[in-house]
Amino acid sequence: MIKRIICLVMIFILGLSASALAAEPASRIIEGRVVNGTAGGSSVADQNITLKTYLNDAEVDATSTETDAEGRFVFDDVSAESGYDYQVVLTFQDAEYYSEWLSFAEGETTRSVEAIVYDSTTSDEAIKVTMTHTIIYVGQDSLQFMEYFLFVNEADRTYIGSEESVIEGKRETLRFFLPQEATELQITMGLMECCIMGSEEGFIDTMPVLPGGKEMAYSYTVDYNAGVHTLSQRVYYPITNLDLLIQGESVEVASDRLTVSEPMDIEGVRFKHFSGRDFAPGDILVAQLSGLLETNTQGVIKWVALALVVLVVGASLGYLLRKKRLQPVGTEDNLDLRRQRLLVELAQLDDNFESGKIPEDAYRRLRAEWKAQLVELMRRSKEEGGNG
Repeated sequence: MIKRIICLVMIFILGLSASALAAEPASRIIEGRVVNGTAGGSSVADQNITLKTYLNDAEVDATSTETDAEGRFVFDDVSAESGYDYQVVLTFQDAEYYSEWLSFAEGETTRSVEAIVYDSTTSDEAIKVTMTHTIIYVGQDSLQFMEYFLFVNEADRTYIGSEESVIEGKRETLRFFLPQEATELQITMGLMECCIMGSEEGFIDTMPVLPGGKEMAYSYTVDYNAGVHTLSQRVYYPITNLDLLIQGESVEVASDRLTVSEPMDIEGVRFKHFSGRDFAPGDILVAQLSGLLETNTQGVIKWVALALVVLVVGASLGYLLRKKRLQPVGTEDNLDLRRQRLLVELAQLDDNFESGKIPEDAYRRLRAEWKAQLVELMRRSKEEGGNG
């Protein structure tokens, strides 16, 4: 009798243990394949792959493996707990590649990812600027410049910079111009603090340039005297379309490379509009600005904030700016100002598309992204207004 009772108790305990184990979430799997997007590209076998694990946006672990002969890889025993995100990272021919952010939906046990890499090149012949625009806001004794570029790498290879352009152990990939008198530089899109370095005529980026398009933007301030200013900018890459927008009906612009386009009226603010095409590396764009009227203090605050506000949080560039006497500036989280700037950029994007200055696929993608950002800003503005 006693033995029978003991057996029943043991069966009961084992049953509880099995139930407890069954209740625990099973480990998950992230599997994938590295694919070379370059026609006739190099093998992707035996590549070191790292899976980075993040908990609440903080990296907590990194695990590595290697691809097989076909570029496939597997990470098993991935945490099934909530709050975790993952990213696959690898370095291929001196360029670093990142997968999309990976997370698991409820009940999902396996995630598959395709990591596309490209053979690298040290030639920048395929690097072009299909669209760039400069927006100038007129303040009291100063002009706030917003420079926007849509770079395109037309090749199927990643540009990693030439061997002759190594600075402090990093290769220069893209070069950006700044006037000598510029102050208050603020990076606003597409550039990272870790990869920026100062140069004699501005600053350089050291991040590899993958095939396809990439948006970059920055802003700065320049003083002017007696209502006049000479804009002089060096061109480093072929530019298909260049647009200049400047605030104020009284402003006059004289340039042998720009023609007058239709003015733009955005949210009651008047912008004069000038356009140019087909600039070559080495060209210098010169424009004489006159009739720059000083604004009152409120106007200065408004336009400085509008010019320097960011869609992507700007990087702190103190170490970069030592050579240029520039100081990084903070940004004001003013939803109305951000909305106004987006409206300006959307209107300019529409104008460039209608005049055939930007391909339809790039136009559709950019407009969808900016429109989504505008909707989000309007939603947040409404919520804050309701809470107030």
